Amino acid sequence: MSLSLTDLQGELREGYLRTEEVLSGMDAYIANLEKRIATLEGQMAAIAAALGQDEPEPSAPQSTIYTGR
Repeated sequence: MSLSLTDLQGELREGYLRTEEVLSGMDAYIANLEKRIATLEGQMAAIAAALGQDEPEPSAPQSTIYTGR
């Protein structure tokens, strides 16, 4: 069984359309991941800022006085 030129063109066209469909789906998936990453980055920044506000202000180190008894 041999394929004619028309059959081959149809096969190539079908393969091309399937490839385009897969790539389009991958683009949509990547865009969705980018949105999630941006959301997570914002949440991490907010958490870091909140944790930074809870830290006490650094104070002067306590000096120790030694007596010679």
